[in-house]
Amino acid sequence: MSTWRLLDTGALPANLNMGVDLALLELHARGISPPTLRFYQWTPPALSLGYFQRRHAIDLTVCRDMGLDVVNRATGGHAVLHENDLTYSVIAGVSDGIPRTLTCAYELLSGGLQTGFRLLDVETERGNGSTSATNTDICFMRFALGDLLHKGKKFVGSAQTWKGSSVLQHGSIVLEPQMESWVSLLGSKCSDTTELRYQLASRTASLGEILGRRVDPKEVKTALVTGMTAALNVKFQPGVLTAEEWALARDIASSANC
Repeated sequence: MSTWRLLDTGALPANLNMGVDLALLELHARGISPPTLRFYQWTPPALSLGYFQRRHAIDLTVCRDMGLDVVNRATGGHAVLHENDLTYSVIAGVSDGIPRTLTCAYELLSGGLQTGFRLLDVETERGNGSTSATNTDICFMRFALGDLLHKGKKFVGSAQTWKGSSVLQHGSIVLEPQMESWVSLLGSKCSDTTELRYQLASRTASLGEILGRRVDPKEVKTALVTGMTAALNVKFQPGVLTAEEWALARDIASSANC
């Protein structure tokens, strides 16, 4: 059984969070960084936009008024609100047992997440690529590969990018409801906020709503480590970012190349 590193980098600014993920991917692809499971949160709260999301109806002025950072992800998909959420990332490669095809890699890593959530008494199903929602600026309105749903409502959104034979998969786990923030972000450019609320209520959920209680991020991390251990057949060793990883992450963050 191989050993992977477990990181918990706490709450960081948006650019630095994305910089760390990209630094880990770059250095893993160079054979420098080990396979890693990372947990993190965001301070201040942030909105991350997908790599190809060049046009959208999100009011960036409102983002600033709400105190939200805005950052571009290296992965695809649409806007994710990092407020009352827990984010995970997996950085590993084919040599670590990750399948080379996108679909199979999602299946393996999603299986680890599903096993973890089952330990919290949350049964999940995987996204099927449905994009029938009226508003597709919001990532959680779309049910793509790698996403997890509970009773038809999405509460985990994930995305991937590859560098050589190394993959970065990261995703947001919504812990508490985000509806009011989304209405604020889209309301000024939305012709029908009642319909927006309906869409959000019918297609999205939070872990707290599913469990009917407030969720401690620590219990989620513990469950997901156990789930990933079983799915990947590895053991996790707590670690820290190296000086080289921090330096590259800061360089990426300062250049906004994330």
